Amino acid sequence: MRTTITPIVARGRAALVATGGYLHGVPPRRRRSHTRTGQLAVAWPYRTRAGASRHLTHGCCAHIPRAGIVVFPHPQENPVTQDPTAELAATPAAHAHDDQSTYTVADYLFDRIAETGITEIFGVPGDFNLPFLDNVLAHPRLTWVGNNNELNAGYCADGYARLKGFAAMITTFGVGELSAINATAGSFAEYVPVLHIVGAPARATQASGLKVHHTLGDGKFTHFYDMARPVTCAQAWLTPANAAQEIDRVITTILEQRRPGYLLLSPDVARAPMYRPDAPLREEVRSGTSSAALAAFEQAAREFLDGQEITILADLLVHRLGAQAGLQELLDATDLPYATLAWGKTLVDESTARFAGVYAGAASEERARAAVEDCERLITLGVEFTDNTTAGFSMQLDEDRILAVDAHQATVGGRPFAPIDLRDAIGALQRVAQVASLRPHPLAAPTQLSNHIIDEDAQLTQDDLWEILAGWLPSDSIVVADQGTSFFGMADRTMPAGSMFIGQPLWGSIGYTLPAALGAGIADRSRRSILLIGDGSAQLTVQEISTMLREGINPLLVVINNSGYTVERAIHGPNQDYNDIATYSWQDIPAAFGGTDDNCLVTRAHTPRELRQALAQARENRDKLVLLEVMMERDDMPRLLTTITQALAESSRR
Repeated sequence: MRTTITPIVARGRAALVATGGYLHGVPPRRRRSHTRTGQLAVAWPYRTRAGASRHLTHGCCAHIPRAGIVVFPHPQENPVTQDPTAELAATPAAHAHDDQSTYTVADYLFDRIAETGITEIFGVPGDFNLPFLDNVLAHPRLTWVGNNNELNAGYCADGYARLKGFAAMITTFGVGELSAINATAGSFAEYVPVLHIVGAPARATQASGLKVHHTLGDGKFTHFYDMARPVTCAQAWLTPANAAQEIDRVITTILEQRRPGYLLLSPDVARAPMYRPDAPLREEVRSGTSSAALAAFEQAAREFLDGQEITILADLLVHRLGAQAGLQELLDATDLPYATLAWGKTLVDESTARFAGVYAGAASEERARAAVEDCERLITLGVEFTDNTTAGFSMQLDEDRILAVDAHQATVGGRPFAPIDLRDAIGALQRVAQVASLRPHPLAAPTQLSNHIIDEDAQLTQDDLWEILAGWLPSDSIVVADQGTSFFGMADRTMPAGSMFIGQPLWGSIGYTLPAALGAGIADRSRRSILLIGDGSAQLTVQEISTMLREGINPLLVVINNSGYTVERAIHGPNQDYNDIATYSWQDIPAAFGGTDDNCLVTRAHTPRELRQALAQARENRDKLVLLEVMMERDDMPRLLTTITQALAESSRR
């Protein structure tokens, strides 16, 4: 039976009325007959943004099998800013077509996600997302990876997206999404493109205003949607009418801005029938560059750089905005020295004589400091200065001698040129290099970070650990270093060409890296993730070791056991109880999570000799998860961390 949908006006209120049949999924107290036509209609109360009580009336369709409860949308000025709970429930027979009857909104969503090139979706099941998790399991190109909690799922998706360029996670309404919001905020701060899909109560439930579980009990369902706004670049509350447009908009915005997005999807909407996409998702990033601005920038850059001694300083946004190939072409076209911040470590080849080192403001080694601060012209590409990467903004840089290229603007000696996208600006600099005389700034001799003789049988020190580990690293390593001794210890060392360094120096959420190492390992199973993490940080997210074992991911987990929060001790309260932690038996942890001799190796190192032996074992057992517990003195810290924490401590006292 095909239902006819007829618009009418009842008592001054717009309505959609279905002829024939019964009201599907509508409580009796909401049913009423239209007094003039005798047709059935339903009115739902809702509140406007001004708080005034309103009613919106919709009709209901009859006898539509398996169609579910969906909304006939009222006019939308903006699907992101309107109050989505004002839409009402009805069965979408008028939108169904026989040849599309089994294709749903959920199918469309996961097809679009698969188009981005990812093959896994992370998350935690909940009653509001269970129905469309079935669509994930049934999808031929996607695999579900369940995490131990939503925060870990968000961290895992972040690590995955840093390699794949996109990630998706699914949580449930309220309790699930708020558990994940810390991870989402970190992805936003660090330019990581993650799509967060939240399973919501059915729209009829929302319209009822009842006290539903996973809510605040006030009948309002927009609280958490609003909380997501500041930490996502695009949001949408999906309905059958807006699903295709909004799914495409949110995903493409994520890909363009390299930041998280948010979709709210209720099971009734997920089941709603819709057309298959008739064109591929537009994945390429649109250039926002003005040709006139680019030409003016290129001319200004040529005049500014010609005949000058130059250093290049590159950072995070070159990676996030996909400009690494352009940067490498620029380096190949010149013999200019280059440096990075810790945020952009391994963005360039660190093994060449032209690599000046990691610039960290006053905490820099002299070779890197002089290359950046003493050159006649400094080209900065995608640089984002933060307190943690510059020792409290201690850099000594003169704007008049800097050519800076940001995400969508370039400046030459303080003169702005916009809009210019980063990749286009780097292309312009390549052309400048062909016609101008770009002279390299002379580099000082490399500083020997460790000029002590390692005593192979003495207690391991921080200097020993990072020197030995850096010399051991395979060239295809994905090094994931937690904020603290791990990040700053490894940031100060040269890593092999081809390796990748992942950290979170801006957001700095301790514990992030353990699930992120899982995500990175799933993103590229041909490479080994090497986790560097302190015992305090590891305690926050240790459950995800069980997922590593279940998924067959075989990372090397280096757990630095120094009995607490060393970085916090360095900043304040070195002997205070709040910087102490409970003692874990790390040697027993993998077994507690399902590890066996067949899939896991557990070892411990107290001395440099034991560390070398343990690393040799780890290399031989690449087909196993290896947990290496490194025993360290409580107050021992790497050089870079000591300098930076002193600056942060002074800042916190101001």
